[in-house]
This record gives sequence, structure tokens and C-alpha cells, in this order.
Amino acid sequence: MNNTVFHHLNKARQSKEPQAKSEQEPALKGTFASVLLLGAFVVVTWVAVFVLFLARQ
Repeated sequence: MNNTVFHHLNKARQSKEPQAKSEQEPALKGTFASVLLLGAFVVVTWVAVFVLFLARQ
């Protein structure tokens, strides 16, 4: 039973601390890599269609 009291006291102390310390920005390395891959795909596709357009003229 004493553990429960201490647990609630610790939670009360933690809630009084500023929230800025615990908040961290999420890692965006995977997002950046995905955007680069998608951009590369778009560029390669555009170049392939443009070359096909030039070849058919």
C-alpha cells in the first residue's frame, strides 16, 4: 500500500515539472529518405517520358 502512495506522490512531482524537457522532436530521418526516394522516382519517370517523347518525333 505504501508503494501506491509513493507512486502517486512521484506522479504529482512529475506533473509539476515543465513539459518542455520531456517533449522531443521525432526523428525524421526515415521521412527524409522516403521523400528523397519519391522525388528521385518522379524525376526518373519524367526524364524517361521526355526521352520517349523526343525519340518519337
